[in-house]
Amino acid sequence: MSVPVAYATIIIVWSTTPLGIAWSNITMSPVAAVTIRMGIAAVIGYALLKAFRIPVSWSAKALRTYAYSLMGIFIAMLCTYSAAQYIPSGLISVMYALSPVLSNLFAYLILGKGDFSAARWVSFVISFIGLAVICLDDWVLHQDGWVGVVLLLIAVSFYSLSGVLVQREAYHAHPLSLTVGTVILSVPLFITSWWFMDGELPVIDWGSESPWAVLYLAVFGSLLGFASYFYIVRQLGATAVAMVTLVTPVLALILGSVLNDESITFQIVFGTACVLFGLVLYYRNDQMLRTPRILQKSG
Repeated sequence: MSVPVAYATIIIVWSTTPLGIAWSNITMSPVAAVTIRMGIAAVIGYALLKAFRIPVSWSAKALRTYAYSLMGIFIAMLCTYSAAQYIPSGLISVMYALSPVLSNLFAYLILGKGDFSAARWVSFVISFIGLAVICLDDWVLHQDGWVGVVLLLIAVSFYSLSGVLVQREAYHAHPLSLTVGTVILSVPLFITSWWFMDGELPVIDWGSESPWAVLYLAVFGSLLGFASYFYIVRQLGATAVAMVTLVTPVLALILGSVLNDESITFQIVFGTACVLFGLVLYYRNDQMLRTPRILQKSG
């Protein structure tokens, strides 16, 4: 797998995942939907490893890497599926767009890497102003949208932390092996969560979008998407893969509006634009802020 192919895969998968999560919840509880998804992914993933003779390591270092990865799979996904009940699906990608900032923050605190220049602090503020604008929309203030926002903030935080810890561990293995090993370990956790949070067997309605969305997310979201993610993290680092979030929010919002009749208010569009504009500035160096001062001095 090449880096461009992995990037393209992540963009497609992450753009369609929010809508898939929303459709999964139509006839199933969120915890049931994500548990079935991960169970299917574990079975298919293990079969692929056997077919291609890719080994799965259970060494101490491998288990530590799987444990760190579980933060980005188990905790983040459980919160994300639960949040999808309260907010438009496209906003899932918008919230995850904040992961580059959090990834860089965790990389600075844990790895001693990361640049917090004046320009990046300004971009950080712009992005969170955009988030504040979204949170002031009527569906957040007067409905239960705030619950979804809080759950997604928790999810994005653990997702970002997970990527940095995986990078720190520097465990070198086949991306599919790392993905399947993590998914296999996540299944008991999801089953336990389903037992305590739901406990009722879901009714599979093949006439609805739910089972098809679960199957799509199991194959493409959990296997292909995570494998591409771990590959990029290993090659370029957790912050680099988070750059994909500059593209996916717009696509996810459009898909949610066109395919799921989700309302997109001007406030949501404006807030999203602020978040993404802040991230664009975030990944440019201080040149944008330095240029006016240089011109002023030269004049």
